[in-house]
Amino acid sequence: MDIASIFLSIIFVCVLGYFFHFTKTKLRHARKKKQCSYWSIGYQCSSDPFKWEPHKSKVYDRDQLPIDAETLADPFLLKHKDELFLFHEVILKSGKNAKIGVSVYNADQDKWIFQSIVLDEPFHLSYPYVFTHGPDIFMIPESKQAQSVRLYRATDFPCKWELEKVLMKDKKFVDPSIIYWQDYFYLFTTRKRRLYLYYSDALAGEWKLHPKSPVKFWNHGRCGGRIFQHDGNLYRFAQEQAKGYGMGVHGYRIQELSPTACKEIPIDKKPMLEAFGDGWANAGMHHIDILKISDNKYFSVFDGRHLYFPNS
Repeated sequence: MDIASIFLSIIFVCVLGYFFHFTKTKLRHARKKKQCSYWSIGYQCSSDPFKWEPHKSKVYDRDQLPIDAETLADPFLLKHKDELFLFHEVILKSGKNAKIGVSVYNADQDKWIFQSIVLDEPFHLSYPYVFTHGPDIFMIPESKQAQSVRLYRATDFPCKWELEKVLMKDKKFVDPSIIYWQDYFYLFTTRKRRLYLYYSDALAGEWKLHPKSPVKFWNHGRCGGRIFQHDGNLYRFAQEQAKGYGMGVHGYRIQELSPTACKEIPIDKKPMLEAFGDGWANAGMHHIDILKISDNKYFSVFDGRHLYFPNS
């Protein structure tokens, strides 16, 4: 074979290789465009608050709602007058912005029953962090789109809520997580993948930026559920972000928390929750809330993302 033939052969192989690469890339992009996903909520009991088996959990998904829902996520629990309530994000197929819904637990049937949409604003709402303080029940949902951190109070629990106060203005924070600890309120919240900490001596008082802020950068710098109190310690659940949005939940024990100090250490190198199988959480998990039922029993809710290809 002469030099010209060798040269032509090389060009042919290169062109053929480029053609196959181009075709493969186009097919992959086309397939990605057809991908669809939605979030659902899993729930189960455990004797260990840090050991969960979501592949064995029951699932509460959009098909169980009496409304035309696209997805439901960010579940938070609250026990009130011997009833267990679940507050969660709801996105309707007919709407753009998410709303906050509430469901009640039917223990006899071991399932959640949707009640209603309880908070609907002209901007996106999610992460309905519901909690009690004194005789009142409050909620701090994520309202990044409104560039604020907003405190709501229940006026007729669980369905009626009123804006109590805008705690922070002109702040595009996500997943604000509050805890009352040793006479102070602390608020963990994230902006541009930095975890900021604020503190105040009153819920509706002045909130000050903690001197250690931002307390964490990049990965695990976004909260993934309620700050959990257990055996005299505080635990923060954090989202795995290095692998992509919503790819897992890690646990941290907060060693120090005061107006001048903040220090936490990981519970384990492995995530507490992550994507698994090909079912309801095959594409990620990013939230957990835990409720202590008795000395050796805990009830948890967590969410999972299901990725699928329509008509396939």
